[in-house]
Amino acid sequence: MTALVVGASSGLGRALASELARRKHDLLLVASGPRDLEALAADLNLRHGVAVRALALDLGREADPGARIAAALEGLSPLSALLLPVGVSREDDDFSLDVSRIGQLLAINLHAPLAIVHALLPKLLETRGVVVLFGSIAAIRGRGRNVVYASAKRGLVSLYESLRQRHRSSELRVHLYQLGFLATNLTHGMQLPMPATDPVVIAKTVIDRLAHGSACWYVPRKFALIALVVRALPWTIYRRMRG
Repeated sequence: MTALVVGASSGLGRALASELARRKHDLLLVASGPRDLEALAADLNLRHGVAVRALALDLGREADPGARIAAALEGLSPLSALLLPVGVSREDDDFSLDVSRIGQLLAINLHAPLAIVHALLPKLLETRGVVVLFGSIAAIRGRGRNVVYASAKRGLVSLYESLRQRHRSSELRVHLYQLGFLATNLTHGMQLPMPATDPVVIAKTVIDRLAHGSACWYVPRKFALIALVVRALPWTIYRRMRG
């Protein structure tokens, strides 16, 4: 069976690709940078002896990423897992962001996952496969920063719920991970409110659970309680919070 990882060349996507290859899944890897992607594909093929295909795709500009990916799957074993650890944020993502950058953030964080799921859903239903979505704690409740990014990630929650409402777990498994801070080059040196989690640790957990029924998990688990508290705060109190 083939697993598809979108956003595979770095961070969590790279860790997921490595763990899947270690467990002998054939792979289609998608990311924007062809050089890093081709190097990763060649490395995983040599080390683990699995079929690995790479597709360089700029999700911020591609109008129909699902069609391109579906074509790239031709000739591989049947698709059993779609993992979408794709996302990009900006430090200036507030209400001053210009329209072109709003469009780019929405294209990568929301349009691409929606389009890819729509295009590949028939293949995944044939294999009774799994869709793995990755949200963010930034979308727990709206605030004056990470505005577009959080809006897009909130949209993924709706996608998760819609897929679960439409399909029983025996037909299609749907997983959603609400992620906290990850230890990547993007967070290196930053002053974070709590320690960042190693993507390799998350990747092992995600792959361990691929056969589980549909569910949503917070990573780290403590964020489930934090989310509950934040959502329960009266608006008059919550709106005074900054950061």
